[in-house]
Amino acid sequence: MHVARNLRLSIRALSTHRLRTTLAVVGTAVGVAGVLVLTAIGEGARGAVIRQIESLGRNVLVIAAARVQSRAGRELQGAGWTRKLQVADAEAILRGTPAVIRAAPVQQRDMISKYGPIQGPTTIIGTTPQWREIRQFPLSAGRFFTEDENSSRQRVAVIGSDVRKNLLPDTVDPLGRMIRIGRVPFEVVGVLASKGISVDGNASEDDRIIIPLETALNRLFNLDYLQMIYLEVATPAVMSDAQEDAAAILRVRHDVAEGGPDDFVIQNQRVLLQAQLATQTSFQRLIMGLGFVSLIVGGVGILSIMLLSVRERRREIGLRVAVGARRPDIAAQFIAEALILAGSGGALGILLGTGLASIISSTTSWAARVSEGTLLVAILSAGGIGLLFGVFPAWRAATLDPIRALQAE
Repeated sequence: MHVARNLRLSIRALSTHRLRTTLAVVGTAVGVAGVLVLTAIGEGARGAVIRQIESLGRNVLVIAAARVQSRAGRELQGAGWTRKLQVADAEAILRGTPAVIRAAPVQQRDMISKYGPIQGPTTIIGTTPQWREIRQFPLSAGRFFTEDENSSRQRVAVIGSDVRKNLLPDTVDPLGRMIRIGRVPFEVVGVLASKGISVDGNASEDDRIIIPLETALNRLFNLDYLQMIYLEVATPAVMSDAQEDAAAILRVRHDVAEGGPDDFVIQNQRVLLQAQLATQTSFQRLIMGLGFVSLIVGGVGILSIMLLSVRERRREIGLRVAVGARRPDIAAQFIAEALILAGSGGALGILLGTGLASIISSTTSWAARVSEGTLLVAILSAGGIGLLFGVFPAWRAATLDPIRALQAE
């Protein structure tokens, strides 16, 4: 009963000064919208990082050849990378640890690919059929090459979506067409679905041509070593065990001296994800802090209006106390007014912020994601501002001397 009466009195008091009330609501709405939009941008960026890392594949370890060390200004071997990583290393790791369920050796080069008069530079990846399963690359057309085609060094190719778009006219069905990589002809047997930018952000995952590893090493690159090996681990729980096992196997096979530098580098997908998320979390906290600054500005508006309202309504407060109103009743009324202002501003801010987040997502490269958590942050922010900046005016109103209040003009 007291709550309903206090709400009626609060609404009546706020409606008396509509311009003042509107300004307070708008100020709070702008603050809440700022918090919501900036939080949504942070959530979207976090989700993009997770999707980008997970696009590498499920529970993936990447073994890469280490950079060549120089001595007296001369490279020890190769051009930039060691040459000790072999196809047999991938097979040995797959046999040597139960934690690894798939292995895909890879060698790649940037070469000129050509179809008819159209040509352009393209990344050529030589690998095995397990590569597509590890990397989780869906096909948009055709098929992937088989293990038999790899072992028999067949000239077949699976092209990325950008290669299909840039190299072949839209009216041409790519399947069965012959393209040239360098001077070697390859039959297109499949087209990969689009996957976007690579994890390191340096290249497109779609501007690539995938060919059998044995064909690449023996008919195209004329090499006998690898650039990297992709490993798929059975479960996330054994990622560290798989990494240690793979490192131990490679050290033995490559005759790495105890305590000496490895000639390979192992990248753990989970570690990479955690590092990226840690950076993203710091960024998210920063932009949320900026959002809360704008929200506090709106709260200061509520505080100033509530203090002004207490000053103008001293006679009303004194009269209520004289007829039996208790101090908690007076405080509750003014807190209710502050919450009404904050709640109205919060509702308007959520509508405004959701609309702005949608516009940002559709017109910019930023992915602003309004999740349930984001909405909860906005709602709690509005309620918290109402309480935080409503308590002091409510205390001032509840502690007024009723006699002096009744004497006020």
